[in-house]
Amino acid sequence: MVQSERHLLWHPRLDDRFLVGGGGQLSLYEWLPVSLEIKPVASKHDLQMMRCFAWSPEVAYDDLVAVGYTNGKVDLTRLEATASATSLVLSSGPSVSLPVRNSRACHALAFCPSDSNYLAVGLDKVRGDSSLVIWDISGTIPTLSVKVDSPQVAPLTSTRPQPLIPRMDAGGRTDQRILQQHAAAEVVSTVSWAPKSTNVLFAGISHRWLRIFDLRSPSASPQNIACKVQGIATDPYDEHRVGSFGDGVANVWDIRNWTHPVLTFTEKDATADGASVRAGDVFTTMEFSSTRRGMLATLGRDANHVRFWDLQQVHAASRVQDGRVSRDSSQSSRATKLSWANPTNMLSWSNAGTTHITPPPTPGEGQKVPYSLVLSDTRKTKNFSKPLASFALVPTTDPYLLTSNVMVVNKEGDLELYAVHDTPTHTPWSPRGDLTLGVGRSYRIIHGFHTRDKPPEPWDIPSSAPPSAAHSVERSSGRDHSAGNNSPTLFGRGDEDGFPALSVPRLKTGLAATRPGIGKAYTPAALKGLHFEHVAPPKQVNGQDHGSVSGLRSKHSHIKRGRDASTKRVEPTDTMQHNVEGDISMVMRQRVIDGYGLINPLHNALVTAYQSDSTVLPGLWHWISHAQRLLSVPPSEVEGYSFNYRGILSIWDGFRPSHFLYSVHPTPRLPHRSLLLETQPPQPQALSSLALQESHAHRTRSGSGSRHTGGRRHSKGPSESVPEDYVNAIGTLLGRKEHGKGAWKPAVATAKLAQRQLALYLCGWSLAEEDLASAVKRWEKEHKHSQAACWLVFTKQYKAAIELLMRSKDEAHHMMSGMLAALLPSSGSSIRNNDLREHCERLIVRLQDPHLRAMLTHLTVNDWSEVLSEESLALRERLAIALQFLSDKEVSSYLRRIVDSCTHSGDIEGLMVTGLTAQGMDILQMYVDVTGDVQTAAIVGNLNPARARDARVERWLDTYRHLMDAWKLFHYRCQLDIDRGRILAEAIQLDEIAPFEWAPQQIILRCNYCNKPFDPPWPLGARSTACFHCGRPLPKCSICLMTLNIVQDSARNAELANVSSKGACLVLYARGGSR
Repeated sequence: MVQSERHLLWHPRLDDRFLVGGGGQLSLYEWLPVSLEIKPVASKHDLQMMRCFAWSPEVAYDDLVAVGYTNGKVDLTRLEATASATSLVLSSGPSVSLPVRNSRACHALAFCPSDSNYLAVGLDKVRGDSSLVIWDISGTIPTLSVKVDSPQVAPLTSTRPQPLIPRMDAGGRTDQRILQQHAAAEVVSTVSWAPKSTNVLFAGISHRWLRIFDLRSPSASPQNIACKVQGIATDPYDEHRVGSFGDGVANVWDIRNWTHPVLTFTEKDATADGASVRAGDVFTTMEFSSTRRGMLATLGRDANHVRFWDLQQVHAASRVQDGRVSRDSSQSSRATKLSWANPTNMLSWSNAGTTHITPPPTPGEGQKVPYSLVLSDTRKTKNFSKPLASFALVPTTDPYLLTSNVMVVNKEGDLELYAVHDTPTHTPWSPRGDLTLGVGRSYRIIHGFHTRDKPPEPWDIPSSAPPSAAHSVERSSGRDHSAGNNSPTLFGRGDEDGFPALSVPRLKTGLAATRPGIGKAYTPAALKGLHFEHVAPPKQVNGQDHGSVSGLRSKHSHIKRGRDASTKRVEPTDTMQHNVEGDISMVMRQRVIDGYGLINPLHNALVTAYQSDSTVLPGLWHWISHAQRLLSVPPSEVEGYSFNYRGILSIWDGFRPSHFLYSVHPTPRLPHRSLLLETQPPQPQALSSLALQESHAHRTRSGSGSRHTGGRRHSKGPSESVPEDYVNAIGTLLGRKEHGKGAWKPAVATAKLAQRQLALYLCGWSLAEEDLASAVKRWEKEHKHSQAACWLVFTKQYKAAIELLMRSKDEAHHMMSGMLAALLPSSGSSIRNNDLREHCERLIVRLQDPHLRAMLTHLTVNDWSEVLSEESLALRERLAIALQFLSDKEVSSYLRRIVDSCTHSGDIEGLMVTGLTAQGMDILQMYVDVTGDVQTAAIVGNLNPARARDARVERWLDTYRHLMDAWKLFHYRCQLDIDRGRILAEAIQLDEIAPFEWAPQQIILRCNYCNKPFDPPWPLGARSTACFHCGRPLPKCSICLMTLNIVQDSARNAELANVSSKGACLVLYARGGSR
């Protein structure tokens, strides 16, 4: 069988020459890297029966080639010996034949890289004859010299690498140039020598075995590995590493242990770089890179690209050696740059400076491989226009490579050189937020933040709003924060109950005042001028007023979405800088510096509002502040029930009392009240997120109501009947916060009127007639005609809704008023015209306004579950709809669906429904999993003292502490612990939680003899001057030699109460029961 497909082979000594053989022709080319040209040097055309070829690494004869034929004969030929300068064709020249006893095809040839006199020949099988022949051609090579190049021929090397391969006794009729013969009656499909060795030979036997021959002992049995082998490649950087492929599977082996490959992969493992797996994909060529450590290249059958595989060594911790890392890779030598991936103790016999080759250990002796190998990256060349036949990796002497060059030849013989750029490598982020990217000889440090000044101390940050009254000293004193307040609670409008005015100018001034005189932490433009070179220093932004409000606002502008309306082209490095600065870790760090903590929820809302356009987190902190004022001040325990951080679901279903108290007061009469949070138009761009004027564009990821009344069933909640004292407690709680006089009642009969009222107040809504009329007027003044008309339709004020839409300046609202007039129900029934119903259903899909969609859905379907499925409505507004129009059973089911949906998606708005309970912690856990914002989870989880011992809360807190320590914000971490300790101490003092040890013990007393601690409880009758574990005496004072004493708290207090004038040398006290 004649070799028809082309095969490309690069120069064995890595010169700029290569061979292309196939179709009876063998051509020699030279690559000119300066002019980027491929120059033909010589060619031989009379090779019709050529099956394979190999290039000798002999220094004296640079053009010596071995050609194997289909009859088994091997010719040693020189291509340039008599080449004509005009035709570049060698018609006849010096040639030496290596005959074969039985005619059969020659499948593989391989010169030994350490001693070019050894030639391995792989043949087809024949009965009674060996198929692997080792030739010594040292006596044949001198006959290939010719007179024309004798001045250029160097004398043959007199010293050969030792030890020499011993000769096998094969009888007197065997050619004396044959040293050994192996693999009798088997097919040898491929052969390869181990690098830097003359005694280890790898061979693929019968396409089923990978066989390793130790040629130092001809009679020794070779080692067999069951593996389909169609090709073998050795790693020039690691003499222990061998690659093989067969049937579409590539294996990488370590010759010290053949038990199993250190890595196995197929084309399916390259899907990350866009590979499409084809049926029957197999590898045809494999080659290790001589310029990149751990890089392997493969070619598939009929593929039009070459794929590169990066192999990464992973060492055990005990084998990692200390070394210096140079920041400038151009200053390091080649050996230094490449040594990190291969410890020196793995190169047991590498010595390039001498010709003596130390024999390696016998392959597969069961030694332990000192590393693991992983596939770290894949990439490929471009897709060439025609299928490729072969390739060769181009070597280079440049020690600082930016690309890996590959020479390819397609099936028609066309040559092309292609450069593959390296994938940028990066180190893990530093605790300070710096990310380092390295490509070739260059690198760049991308800073997560850049500051020239020390961050302010936590006690130097004034609050931008009055601190929350929850868990403060005033709680224990019974201070009534609502006393003297005769106006309804206003969010973001300023009142006497803890809500400051939050207009935009005042907001900027307040937050800017939190950091007086402190320089800006970082800006997104701070490093945009930095070139991607290791010599370029980061540029600073000049002309910035770091202490001004504008500078503070620009500090966070890189995190907000949609703020840059410029169409200027963004450079990739700037995009990377933007992404690093906007990472959640850097966002959390900036929040810490801005005072994000446990004490002031309103300040947290301001901080988060500046960092993102999203209203989710600011809305959460506004709601937490509102819930604290509503449920926690005065103390949240009413009639034995603790409403502290309870959500709507807990209030709706009821919960057990923390303390059973007997109440002599009858159920209080619930006065009519106003729960509408804003009765005046808000300031422009106000950050109030709990007001009714919330934009209809606000979206929530939480779940919606079922589209059918009989939706999927959930577990039954508590009984509809609740204890009378629980209703009394809610009434007492509502009476404390009562300000309005508007009458309100739900649209359905309910047995939970008090719960609905408190839940609406917790949502920040009021649907009393007067409050709703005031809200409609305000919405119209704010040009929110669709929201106003929607609620007028919900409350059956159809004529008022039509007139309101007609007063709008939007023509779409005018047309919608006509649609509304056509949809008006008669006698409370739904639409009877089927054509009109179908038209409305199509129109609902096309409308962009969620309030108009909800209004048409209500008029068309007349099913509140369909209205609640409109997720574009704010969650609080949907909750208000449910509490107004759904029955008690439907409200219970809807609240549970909201909890399930928020728990599944990690929507932190669901805390409004669950509160800071165990279900709320489930939502926080998913929120952390989705966003990585462990800071918010740690702070929110520790607001409720009842959740302080939750394992998840403790884990979030520990992680947040470690982050602040990594950022070197130690004082902020201490302030967090202090604030948490105050919250827990106050909760314990008010008997809200059982006492427990929330801080680890810092000092402990131990016995010098038994090493056991002196922890309480103390045993009865124990001596105060001896260890009560082992009875040994305590240490003595070095001055008076008196034994030290351990005195319990009770004895110490009694002693301090009766202080005598007698002096004691030293008394050592150990507080029993405290740390």
